Order: sequence, then structure tokens, then C-alpha cells
Amino acid sequence: MPDTADKGFDLVLATDLDATLVGDTSSLQRLNAWLAARHPRVFLIYLTGRHTLAAWELIAKEHLLLPDVLVCDLGTIVRSAPDFHRERRWEERFLPEWPVGQIERACAAVPFVLRQRWRPPWRRSYYLLEHAALNRIEAALSGLPVKAVVSGANVDVIPQSGGKGPALHHIVAAWGLPPDRVLVCGDSGNDLDMLSLGYKSAVVGNASLERSALPPGIFIAAQGFAAGILEALSHFGWPVSKS
Repeated sequence: MPDTADKGFDLVLATDLDATLVGDTSSLQRLNAWLAARHPRVFLIYLTGRHTLAAWELIAKEHLLLPDVLVCDLGTIVRSAPDFHRERRWEERFLPEWPVGQIERACAAVPFVLRQRWRPPWRRSYYLLEHAALNRIEAALSGLPVKAVVSGANVDVIPQSGGKGPALHHIVAAWGLPPDRVLVCGDSGNDLDMLSLGYKSAVVGNASLERSALPPGIFIAAQGFAAGILEALSHFGWPVSKS
């Protein structure tokens, strides 16, 4: 873990990938250029529901900037530059919170729920064939030290202390990053916990979140994808050209 406390970052950008940073090539190129021009005064954190390989595939395909920290599998896997090895100390906290056999048996007994194929170390993912199955799966998991993260018809079961929000809070504290320079950007239900940490936060214009679900003080961009991030940067006082 690098010592960043004395680096004097002007911006710590913590952003979701799919449908937040990624989705519109033109505005993504503008944002990449803006961030690259301010390197190394920008600390870049990607937080995604993708597993690590899929995240790197997206980074390569969309020509994203290399992040300082990559958070995968809904905040359960943290990897940092330059080698991007897994931060085992972060994962150790999940050991008493992951009775995986009980989790799988509980969810398998719920009708109208399909288990998704990919099985990361600290996550089990399911697809709801009907909305009423959400209440049933939450009831089946009650009493277990886990939480269900809902995004549309997708439900991810992760350890109670996992999630994008706890991972981001850990990174800001452990890396000695300036909380007042953090900007969090997202678009969906699995971003809610990191949007609720009290940092400067924004949802992009194409967000699938209902406004009533958003914490107070969240900036709602008019524009979508990376253009919405640029709009949020300008709103919170970072100098962004309108061109």
C-alpha cells in the first residue's frame, strides 16, 4: 500500500465503470484528457461489480486510464497500482462473515431465483425471475452475516462489511487521501453505499436510480455517462472547460 498522505492530490475520483464512466466515447475521451492533463495530482479509483478479468477487459477495450486502485466484485476485492495484487488485509475481515455453504443452500431453496455462473471468492450472484423473489431471498438470508445488494433484477450476496462504500471508505483512510477532495460518481443500486458516505457525490443523467432512493445532497447530472462526471466536476468547483 503506497504512502499517499503527502502527495497533495487535487482530486480523488472514485467512479463506477459501466453506465457511469463508460457508455459514451466522445465524453469519455474528453474526461480522460482532462484527467491525464492533471496527472499526478489526480488519484483515480475504479469501483465495479465486474470480476477482475472482466474489469481489465473493459479498461483495455474502452482505453480507460490506468487507475491507482481497482475495486472489483462489489467492493470485496481491492487491488492497487503498480502490481495490482489483491489486498489480503481487506479480505481477512470477511472470513467470519462468509458461511458460503449456508448462503448457497438458502438461496437455492428460493423459487424464481437463478444462480449466476461466476463465483468470485466473496460473492454469490442471482437473477430474479419475479420481483417478489427479492423478499423471499432476503428472508432466506436473515440471520446470516451477509447483505444483498440489489440492482434491477440482479441480487448479489456479499459479506456484511463488504460493498463499494466500505471499500472506498477503507481506501480513503488507509491511503491517507483528502476526504474533501473526493468525488464519487455512480448510476445504479450497487453504487448507493458509496454515494452515501458523505463525500461529494453525483449520479450521472442516465442513472437507473429513483431520485427518492438518493441520499440528500447528491448532485444529479443532466448529462449521461462521462459527460455527467464532467458536469459534476464543474458543479463541485473543479475547472472544466465547456468546450
